[in-house]
Amino acid sequence: MFKRLDPSDVDKTPFKVFKQFTITNEDSGSNVYNFRAISGSSEDRRNFNTNTAELTSYESASFYHLPSYFMINHRYYRQRGSGIRRLTTGPNAINPYNNFASNSPKQYRLLHQSASIISVPKDLYGERIKPKSVTLTDDSTSSTIKIVDDGEGNLYDTSLSQSFATFASGGFLDSDLIKSTASFAGNIFYEQGVLVITNTGSKFIDVGQKRGSDGYSLEYKAQVTLNEFSFFCVIGENEFNTSTNISTTFQKSGSINVSGSESFRFFPIGDAKFQSGSYKHFYQQARKYEPFVTHSEFRPYVTKIGLYNDFDELLAIGQLSAPIKNDKDLSLGFVVRFDA
Repeated sequence: MFKRLDPSDVDKTPFKVFKQFTITNEDSGSNVYNFRAISGSSEDRRNFNTNTAELTSYESASFYHLPSYFMINHRYYRQRGSGIRRLTTGPNAINPYNNFASNSPKQYRLLHQSASIISVPKDLYGERIKPKSVTLTDDSTSSTIKIVDDGEGNLYDTSLSQSFATFASGGFLDSDLIKSTASFAGNIFYEQGVLVITNTGSKFIDVGQKRGSDGYSLEYKAQVTLNEFSFFCVIGENEFNTSTNISTTFQKSGSINVSGSESFRFFPIGDAKFQSGSYKHFYQQARKYEPFVTHSEFRPYVTKIGLYNDFDELLAIGQLSAPIKNDKDLSLGFVVRFDA
């Protein structure tokens, strides 16, 4: 028994879910990589040789330092040179939308001669890394450094959070740059899962680049959008007033015919124990209901609701917590919900 749903009875509500991850410098097998990005002259680019160029290698990938620098500059910074902050106003301004990064004025970007990069694969962050969920703990120096994000794409040292707050509250003015020297660490690009440590001071120069006891640990939350589908199913008066349950058929003989030497596999173990000998390789179809079904007061109970597509393919089953009597004089409404 089928009934077509009215489109107005179908609703989809998106919502975001998050999952906590912790990765370390030992997770390159999961395609988590950390490597250097180092600038060079025009001559270095012209004479680039893969046999002699500096690189960071893993079993599954290799990253050349010189091309990596120009790659991140092109994608995120768009600077004319290392240490030269891109202009967003005036005749030499660079289109602020001409990059893959956030266009928020609350993200400070300045790429120097070198940078350290940690790249997280999309399988481990979904749609993006959740802002304000990142904690990078690094042991590359004599003391442990703890770096977090501010939710706007900036990374800073928590031990000097007040210094960073002063720098950010002033709009990241170049005149306040000295205030950020020891606190501002770099940037995170949430949608690409990329962390770039741009501060080249001795405190940050090796952040995210060493291994073993001098390595790092990165904690963050991955973000994915799921949809809650809601189907409002209405049983009108005097609808669905018969049952397809096998218990209502005469001697519980079922409602289908099957044949073949392997037909016993369709049935419960107790019914299929006579696989040979006297077992018959067919299933007798019922021709009538049990007498109680024909009683005037008989009413079936709703226990499950199936959702089908236009090709009569079962897509989902809604299981009721308790059977509901389908009274012929009443309309019943059921809401089937599931996430996908």
